[in-house]
Amino acid sequence: MKKLNRLLNKTTLLALLIALMTVTAACSSSGSGSSSNKIVIATKGFTESDILQQVLKLIVENDTDLKVETIKLDNNLLWEATKKGDVDLFVEYTGTALINILKQQPEYDPQVVYDKVKQQLQEKENLSLLEPLGFNNTYALAVRREVSEQYGITNITQLAEHAGELIFTAVPLVESETRPDGYVQAKKAYGIKFKQLKGITDRSLQVQTIKRKEADAILVYSTDGSIAANDLVVLNDDKRVFVPYYAAPLIRSEVLKAHPELKEVLNKLSGQISESTMQKLNDEVESGKKKPVDVARAWLEEKGLIAKK
Repeated sequence: MKKLNRLLNKTTLLALLIALMTVTAACSSSGSGSSSNKIVIATKGFTESDILQQVLKLIVENDTDLKVETIKLDNNLLWEATKKGDVDLFVEYTGTALINILKQQPEYDPQVVYDKVKQQLQEKENLSLLEPLGFNNTYALAVRREVSEQYGITNITQLAEHAGELIFTAVPLVESETRPDGYVQAKKAYGIKFKQLKGITDRSLQVQTIKRKEADAILVYSTDGSIAANDLVVLNDDKRVFVPYYAAPLIRSEVLKAHPELKEVLNKLSGQISESTMQKLNDEVESGKKKPVDVARAWLEEKGLIAKK
């Protein structure tokens, strides 16, 4: 009987230890913004996302008592981590949410896309999309400034009219891509037929080709740092062929409920960053070799959104 009691005591003790370990592990999980004084802010790991992560971090630290933890994950891992509650906040793009996350067909009106994404993310995923930061980082066609001035090209319709005299640089397979929001759609809609496609896979070499005047037009993202650095003219998508990718903070609704002050704090960024501003900030990191946190801090201080050190 004594042996049996000792065995039962050991079993009870072991069960208590396992239970204690389980509780401790649950309390120490990384995505704890909804139940503690910590919030996890993510970046997707490219320059713009790195800068915006730091913008969010600095303004949250400046305006609240929350402790901020940062993490870097690519798109798919980031989405899974957010669903599990391991990430609380990051900047998402409306086009990415529409096509990649919600698996919807492309839409081309910016307000329609934003409203649809905001509603469905809330209903399906319990995520809150806050007010847009102000810029649209979508696909765009750009030309050298002297080409724009020589031919009077400011939109893609005008580009199509003169494309037969111009050299286009892009990845070699750009005309056979299958994306529903890329160059192929623009080529069909505008009837673009360039004199020559100079196929170059490496992005930096494409930019060098433009810089050396060996090409006239290039496919870019509309907030690329190379636009400001090389005095390129981004052409107006006058037929609205490219899907809008407006940037906005995306936060778990559970976290927002626990820390309602975050909505007002993060919405201070609403409409504050234009395409040209984001180009400049990206270029400061890529060409100027500055750290994303330093670029983010300088911009926030300049706008009066955080106190100067």
